[in-house]
Amino acid sequence: MRLQLIRRPPIIAVALACLGFGSLYLFLDLNKLHALYYGQDSGIFLQMLARFAHDGSTFNWYERRPHLWVHDSWILLVLAPLVQTFPYQETLIAVQVLVVAGSAVVLYYFACVIGVARTPATLLAVAYLISPSVQAFAYNDFSESYFEPIFIFAFSIALYRRSFPLSLLLAQVLLGIKEDIALFMIWFGIIGAIWWDRPLSICIALLAIINAAVWWILPIIYGYHRWGPTYPSPPNLTDLAFLIEILVPFAFAPLFLGWRTLIALPLLGELFLAYYPGNPLARAGVHATAPLISLLAIATAFALRDRPQIARWALLGSCLMALFFNTTVLHIGRHLYRPDPRYEATREVGTTHLPIVYSQNDFSLWSVAAADINARIIRGKLTEERPAWNTK
Repeated sequence: MRLQLIRRPPIIAVALACLGFGSLYLFLDLNKLHALYYGQDSGIFLQMLARFAHDGSTFNWYERRPHLWVHDSWILLVLAPLVQTFPYQETLIAVQVLVVAGSAVVLYYFACVIGVARTPATLLAVAYLISPSVQAFAYNDFSESYFEPIFIFAFSIALYRRSFPLSLLLAQVLLGIKEDIALFMIWFGIIGAIWWDRPLSICIALLAIINAAVWWILPIIYGYHRWGPTYPSPPNLTDLAFLIEILVPFAFAPLFLGWRTLIALPLLGELFLAYYPGNPLARAGVHATAPLISLLAIATAFALRDRPQIARWALLGSCLMALFFNTTVLHIGRHLYRPDPRYEATREVGTTHLPIVYSQNDFSLWSVAAADINARIIRGKLTEERPAWNTK
């Protein structure tokens, strides 16, 4: 019994860290929600899921089209029954915080599986949670991308154990989160086929190719246009600052892997070469950085096998970055938001299905009321609504 108690503290520490993180950010997110500081993305997903539960379409009034025309995020449809039962923005907030916090547990388990001692694995999981990027994942508007880390870590465990069926299953789940995952998975499949397990890597690459082909062929068949960033855009010095910002919480441990760090180039290319006017992707906490942060955590775990002392520096660096460079309200000199008196009335709109219209400047109000499938927001030209699974 004593031996079991000695072995249990690391996972208990990780569980307590996740519980504390989740509780804290649930409180902070609700404060932000009650102050009406959430944007259109949270409203898009709330209305998309409410609409899917109602009539099988992922149409929402911000994008003016089914969301599955915009992003290949069909795995999120499993949340539709939950949103139907609890048609509030709080539902998505709770799910997002739970998934982000839970990813640290899976990261800890991955580190242990590949041979990292329990204490360094614990410090890595806690440093990951404290890092500004992961805190922002729990604090930003709802996004499908924040589901990627937990499944990337689980996928990595399956790959390391060479579990053929589980690897393919988790690969398909990841492919249902975002369309860019297919491109990354093709790249890693090629790398794996050359230097690792050829049959498994080839099957994963083929699965990704099939998903990517379906995603790009459907618009040609049904005659609609997919929107995305412009490529290429020249990199700049802020990209270097971003790299330093995300490496400090991992004590620059991924760099100890040497030339193998080059396999991350496609992930960096997506962030550094994309042109979004006024909204660069290479910023801590932005949803598009989730795969890169996950890869850095995995690389750090491999580095810790030979250099476990790095874990302490990672925790220290993560704490310093969180205190002085955090992108959320948990930053020296910041304070909580003041609740907006309009919140309660707007929240009730979501349960009425009344045809209410919000102006383009009222993103936050519409986001709260978006469970009402008839709550509209004036933005751009209206397009024809079509079912999510059949765009004919």
